[in-house]
Amino acid sequence: MTNQNNLPKITTSQLYALNAKAKKYPDRIELGRGDPDFDTPEYIIDSVKDFASNHVIWDSPVEGILPLREAIAKRVREINHIDVNPETDIVVTNGGQEAVFLMINTVLTKDDEILVPDPNYNSYRDSIKFSGAVRVSVPTKVEENFRIDPEVVENLITDKTRAILLVSPNNPAGAVIDPEVVKKLVKIAVDHDLIIISDDIYDRFVYDGIQHLSPASLKEAFDRTLTLNAASKQFAMCGWRLGWIVGPKDLIAAVKNYKAIMTGPTTIIGQVGALAALTGKTQSIEKMYNTFVLRRRAVMDGLDRIGMEYGVPEGGQFVFVSIKKFKMTSYEFAQKVLENCHVLVYPGGAYGAQFDDFIRITFLQPEEKLTEALKRMESYLKK
Repeated sequence: MTNQNNLPKITTSQLYALNAKAKKYPDRIELGRGDPDFDTPEYIIDSVKDFASNHVIWDSPVEGILPLREAIAKRVREINHIDVNPETDIVVTNGGQEAVFLMINTVLTKDDEILVPDPNYNSYRDSIKFSGAVRVSVPTKVEENFRIDPEVVENLITDKTRAILLVSPNNPAGAVIDPEVVKKLVKIAVDHDLIIISDDIYDRFVYDGIQHLSPASLKEAFDRTLTLNAASKQFAMCGWRLGWIVGPKDLIAAVKNYKAIMTGPTTIIGQVGALAALTGKTQSIEKMYNTFVLRRRAVMDGLDRIGMEYGVPEGGQFVFVSIKKFKMTSYEFAQKVLENCHVLVYPGGAYGAQFDDFIRITFLQPEEKLTEALKRMESYLKK
């Protein structure tokens, strides 16, 4: 089984070109990249200053310093309801990006198949390709708010299927997997002896009272699940490059061995900052969450005025918007909106050829800028 038809039509270099082109417009509004516009909280920065000024020499093992792993264990116990041993069940990584690569390449080998619900973040595609495994697309539909159908998943399983990837909330669509669906998917994984790779990076940003359930919180799933998270989104620490993977000790030991060869320990500065983030104040998370609620509403209101179809973002920081009625590719659409509105959006073709009639919009700009961007788009698109 191959999925060549589902490979992205938009390359990374094209996305870079769009970003570079946007810089030409002084009045641009960038709704492309997924980095929060908040500053890293001062208490996190102060912790690193104190660490550096005291000239502490703190060697880190490959899996990360124990105080940080203990803080992560407390976090996943309280937020995700996953009970882990900080001594054996956690590896600290150089951001979520390294965590993605480590999980995929630890679990998969050449010709293994992994089930990937689409649309999906393109870093997974690249890591799967590097491993030599085969990415099997699990289709979803905008009119169903990109929900995963367990029956479709089970029908795609073959004797080569090794794993299933679950990203909830999803990037780029913002879909949150319903807890009852999570339970059904876990049963499928158990019945077919599959590894679950669970990306929980946006788990603190779920809206409208919707419940997020981590697969590894289910007793029958823990021994077959690797769960990814990171400090970047929830603590505005994107440049700090600090993520983590939790899972059963045998899988974590394999991840640790791979990391030891590839990069060794994660930067100590990032670890100190993450330790402060996880053990300090929570007001920064609450402030970001409340801000995103308002921004999300502003984007949806603007899209409704234009009359564009989209999946309601149940979580995360993105909206995946259909441009089918405009009769152009996603890259053409992004180019025209940039040139005529000075608004940067990301073409959906970057997330798979079947999404070349979508764009991704982030709500990571101040509310007034989001409203202005959508007004510009409305004026142009309604001509």
